[in-house]
Amino acid sequence: MGTFMLTWNPDAYDWEEEGGDYDGGVARVASGATIKAMWSMGARRYGVERGDRFYLLRQGVEPRGIVGSGYFTTGEIDEDEHWDDPGKTAWYAEVVFEFLVDPADGLPTSQLLNEVPGFGWNTTYASGHEVRGEAVDQLHRMWKEVTARSKRRGPGD
Repeated sequence: MGTFMLTWNPDAYDWEEEGGDYDGGVARVASGATIKAMWSMGARRYGVERGDRFYLLRQGVEPRGIVGSGYFTTGEIDEDEHWDDPGKTAWYAEVVFEFLVDPADGLPTSQLLNEVPGFGWNTTYASGHEVRGEAVDQLHRMWKEVTARSKRRGPGD
């Protein structure tokens, strides 16, 4: 199973997935639902399999860091109209978000830089990069703590 990084910059892309805006998505997931979306994969055209995991890296505005996770529903990456420029195309994969947290409750980039070496936390600008080696296990452990805290608090806390 692979682990990939998807990116989201709120300054460049308004969250319009199931649940409305990003806060609505957080509330939807906190209530036990998931969010299905077609997500841009940057330059990646292949190499993803059904069930592969992903983390969502919030970029641009603070707080930056990991704010979500989920899995790929298929191994297909399809070309379609670009999300920001109708004159261009982009590559998309279908994903399911299982967890979304308030950005202030996520894994901040500063912590990722210190505790998960081997991935370009400040140099990854597009989705689709694979996380490899020890970084996968460390990231999984850290994210498990975040999601456990989030579940204990519950929706609306």
